[in-house]
Amino acid sequence: MNEYETEEQQVEALKKWWKENGSSLIIGLALGVSALFGWRYYSAQQEIHSLEASQIYMQVMQSVALNKVDEKTIDMNNKLINDYADTPYASLSSMLLARSEYEKGNADMAASQLELAQKHASDEVLKQVSNLRLARLYIEQKNYDGAASALAQKHPAAYDALYEELNGDLYQARGELDQAKLSYDRAIKLHGPSAGKWLKMKRQNLGLLPEAATQAEQAEAS
Repeated sequence: MNEYETEEQQVEALKKWWKENGSSLIIGLALGVSALFGWRYYSAQQEIHSLEASQIYMQVMQSVALNKVDEKTIDMNNKLINDYADTPYASLSSMLLARSEYEKGNADMAASQLELAQKHASDEVLKQVSNLRLARLYIEQKNYDGAASALAQKHPAAYDALYEELNGDLYQARGELDQAKLSYDRAIKLHGPSAGKWLKMKRQNLGLLPEAATQAEQAEAS
């Protein structure tokens, strides 16, 4: 009898607990299931979104490869920028068109495309690569203020050597040779053993810094 009463009490306690907590449990389970399916749906949509962007980018690549960049190609690039800027393809497409325009001698159009690539870059690598290319093109165009502005952009330390080299190019183009020497020296030091021959040649062509030249003369005299 005691055992029956104990079981009966347990059943009643369970009924009472379910009455008090059953709704919350059901809601919690429903929310959990909804979140799981919601995340799966979001992931699937993101994959579709990225796939669509890659397909448009492939069409841009094909147009560039066939040297058939036309209004349709520009429209596809604009679509990537407007609708798929959260993917790397928007920036990659603009960089591709920038190279195409540059090779045709359209430096201004190339600069415009690089500006778009830098602005809509979805990650740090694309942002820095497009910004460095833009700075290099600005120097070639003698747009020294634009180059200086691009090179003043914040960047990870991993890019310091590349920025210093372009600062050297900018100073040299402006005729500020002592500053150019210092920038090249910093770039060579940052690169270390991997410093390229072209960078070293640019530095060597500028000769010694004034104080170094004076020290060399004093050493020869003694």
